[in-house]
Amino acid sequence: MSGMALPTTAARLPRRTVTGPGRPVAVISVSVAVLAALGFFSLMYGAVNLSPAETWRGLTSSSDVFTRNVVWEIRYPRVVDGMLVGVALAVSGTLLQGVTRNPLADPTILGVTAAAALASSILLVIDPNVAQWAVVIASVVGGLVGAGILFVIAWRGAVSPVRLALAGIALSALFGAIIVGLVSTSSAFLQTNLGFLAGGLYSANWAKLQATLPYLGFGVLAAWAYSGHLNALALGDDIAAGLGVLTDRTRLAVLGICGVLTGAAVALAGIVGFVGLVSPHLARVSVGQDNRLLIPVAALYGAILVTTADLVARLIVRPSEVPMGIFTGIVGAPFLLYLVRFKS
Repeated sequence: MSGMALPTTAARLPRRTVTGPGRPVAVISVSVAVLAALGFFSLMYGAVNLSPAETWRGLTSSSDVFTRNVVWEIRYPRVVDGMLVGVALAVSGTLLQGVTRNPLADPTILGVTAAAALASSILLVIDPNVAQWAVVIASVVGGLVGAGILFVIAWRGAVSPVRLALAGIALSALFGAIIVGLVSTSSAFLQTNLGFLAGGLYSANWAKLQATLPYLGFGVLAAWAYSGHLNALALGDDIAAGLGVLTDRTRLAVLGICGVLTGAAVALAGIVGFVGLVSPHLARVSVGQDNRLLIPVAALYGAILVTTADLVARLIVRPSEVPMGIFTGIVGAPFLLYLVRFKS
């Protein structure tokens, strides 16, 4: 990542949007309010329900040890992890759709998620007790490898959006089959493995968050820094090059950022599909095409989607739970079919 081209001011092009000047502020404000409400509900509800007063007391006071542990040590890190997973996948999907000009682009569909998951699975099978920071590094490296494979596929000749998506699906299927073989033959095939394969936050904790946060922070900030470059690329390579944007280097750098973000998300929640597909499209409807607005709004929508999916996953068969990736799939699969039919 040290060879990335730094964004220039010239690349920060103004873009027309379909919204009025006050609409982005309203969209962001409403999204933040919805996300805060969902976060508080997630602290309240689970295997044991808490009242709003008990939840608040668990957040702010240590007088009730049981409530404090449920809220602060179990549910709070899970809520934060889920929001960050949604942010990472949504931003990654926005970057992929922008840099490939492909409405079907998503880190799961294009194989980046599966590459990150395969790398972390190999490490965990070798040493189930490996430190969390090593799992995160393995996931990020796997995500970078997946992004590199995508770069080779996408820019070695003309590739249509559907063909690129099909190539990514084939890679995901291959990597997914290897992952299933690895975890099913290991001696520790537990519910956490199921959560990893289908997407879940069973083992969310503060240690995972601390190990992953530097990569998430770098990825989100770098994505926003390259938003002007993505605006320029949307005008075409010739125009972008005339404005001083190194197109191939920018694509490689943006794909590297996608690899980092996707790897960090996989380290936290396993394979969660379609968040990076749905969120950017919804954000474009809300605030238009300007990536300087699109990236933060898509991030909020991704956080809302994952937080909602995790809450439903915990409540639908209480006191047990199902992988939240099932619910993102229920939302995302019909959305993908719609895009294939009308947008590809």
